[in-house]
Amino acid sequence: MNDPYYNFCLEEIRFYTEKINEIITEGLKDPKAYYEESKSEWKKIYQMIPFMYYLNQMEKEGGGDKTLIPSLP
Repeated sequence: MNDPYYNFCLEEIRFYTEKINEIITEGLKDPKAYYEESKSEWKKIYQMIPFMYYLNQMEKEGGGDKTLIPSLP
């Protein structure tokens, strides 16, 4: 089907079904380790948010130039 909304829903179903299977197969083996690993992954993601925001702002201010060349101090 070529309906993008329907396809989006199918992708969401697929993603969450895989996540549920991961929790069942990995998480229930060692719930504490799974919890700590999940927290660690989210912590990394949260730490990336300011950087992603910064890059987004640089792209907007730079007129859409996708090349980012950092300057050395």
